[in-house]
Amino acid sequence: DFPFWWRDSYSHKLDRKGENFFWVHNQLAVRFDAERISNYLEPVEELHWEKPIHDGFAPHASYKYGGAFPSRPDDIEFEDVDGVARVRDMVIYESRIRDAIAHGYIIKEDGTHIDIMNERGVDVLGDVIESSLYSPNVQYYGALHNTAHIMLGRQTDPHGKYNMPPGVMEHFET
Repeated sequence: DFPFWWRDSYSHKLDRKGENFFWVHNQLAVRFDAERISNYLEPVEELHWEKPIHDGFAPHASYKYGGAFPSRPDDIEFEDVDGVARVRDMVIYESRIRDAIAHGYIIKEDGTHIDIMNERGVDVLGDVIESSLYSPNVQYYGALHNTAHIMLGRQTDPHGKYNMPPGVMEHFET
């Protein structure tokens, strides 16, 4: 898996980067649900920007040089995160991506369409959802995946009132 900020100039064009992103995240999700089911837990609920996050999260981990990762309590509602994104923007970006899937094409920056109902479609869709530098229209589709990591990580202090460190979801390696 390569980072979202990868540029071809670093060495070469990454073939099927979006498809790889999609595959890896699908594998993470099904593996996590399998682990939960094998421990007599329900699968994870789908994330909805306009509904509470029912299950809290307490990582019980700390940074190398001190300070605990923030915990998220049960049943918190998403709030806008100052300097990052508004919840309504995330809803709009997700809606645009769902519309693209329903219509079978991605709208490029110049207004032309990229057909995603073919063998390359999942690659293009993965680039859009991850919002890598390969995304054909970041302005329109946003950076859903990357921004969602930050939004989830900062829900315990979305306005920076307590100057909390980044949550585990803000660390893409976790």
